[in-house]
Amino acid sequence: MKTDDSATAIGAQTEGLDAEPGTRRQGIALCLSGGGYRAALFHLGALRRLNELGILAQLTTISAVSGGSIVANLMADPRLDFPDGGGVVGGFDEHVARPLGTLTARNIRTPALLAKLKPWHWLSRDAAVRALAGEFADAIEWWGKPLRDNSVAGPAVITGATEIGYGVNWVFEDPTAHRPHGRIGDYRVGYAAPPASLRMADIVAASCALPPWFAPMVLDGVQIGLKGGHRGLESDEERHQILRTIRLTDGGIYDNLALEPVWKSHRTVLASDGGGVFRARTERTLVGRLLRILGIATGGGQSVRSRWLHAGYAQGRLTGTTWALDALVEGHYPRETTERINAIRTDLDSFTTGEQHVLERHGYLVADAAIRAHVPELVTIDAPLAPPHPDVADAAVADRILEDSAKRYLLGRR
Repeated sequence: MKTDDSATAIGAQTEGLDAEPGTRRQGIALCLSGGGYRAALFHLGALRRLNELGILAQLTTISAVSGGSIVANLMADPRLDFPDGGGVVGGFDEHVARPLGTLTARNIRTPALLAKLKPWHWLSRDAAVRALAGEFADAIEWWGKPLRDNSVAGPAVITGATEIGYGVNWVFEDPTAHRPHGRIGDYRVGYAAPPASLRMADIVAASCALPPWFAPMVLDGVQIGLKGGHRGLESDEERHQILRTIRLTDGGIYDNLALEPVWKSHRTVLASDGGGVFRARTERTLVGRLLRILGIATGGGQSVRSRWLHAGYAQGRLTGTTWALDALVEGHYPRETTERINAIRTDLDSFTTGEQHVLERHGYLVADAAIRAHVPELVTIDAPLAPPHPDVADAAVADRILEDSAKRYLLGRR
């Protein structure tokens, strides 16, 4: 667990971590941050080690946003075998690792953006993000299934997006999270069961719709049947307009650690952070400046949530640990190589096999170190350390692979 010297000093600010009235904390939640393919591959390594240690099968809930939602929804594959009473989840390589490797070798960002240029899409406000959903469905075939039909034996999966009208966290909860058909919505606009037209691919695309590249996904909340919700001072007309045009953008904008859906209700919260590591630098383009400003805005909220979480650990309100992309592990990559990993682009273009291997290996070792140091009681299988991809174990090899990995290209990498 990353520690914070001021954790106890902000204890008075963490009442939001208290369990909801009339409930008690129970279960283990895993939160997967945003950060494009980079985060998804880092999380894959962490999940691999959690599986070897017998922790993956113990999870109650996986909460994820943006790049993390890609891995989380692969974990919702009904073909995975979750053993009774813990153990190793069967089918991990076949249904999670291999599909993710195939997906992240593919540039899905550029074809989705270019779809907006087609004349029949000119009047569609969310053509690009809908095309992104199509790319996901093409790459992961079973993601063409409706969310409401995907009840599984494993943990509940909650996928987050940012709802622009009220500026709050919108959730896509699968049928395991909210029976019988799942639930979508937020506490301001209300909730409803997901419509049959809402596919797994759609919810992942909505969660990954990073501005300014992708305009928000638009849903008709009235047609969906959203009920309840807490309105503010807006007029009836304004309220109706918000409900008629629910706009959903990247889930990492509101809560890039995906903590909010679980940190009041779960006894143990684990968080894997593959998001951007903020550094001083200049930007030469308008898009670069916009992304920089967005990073500042989201980074502030993430920092506060992280401090609250660590304060909650320190005060005994919940247990758990976090691990992050910038962590150094003794005997693993040195600081210089870790800095190169931190600088890898957060994009949805094609990642090389070498980039995939470095990120997965790094996530595996960082997660193992955090679990062993802070929550060893979760380990039910004392599996020996066996980091994947020994071909990239040497730092010099990893450095060569990552030499050009930070650069973004207008049309992405193919």
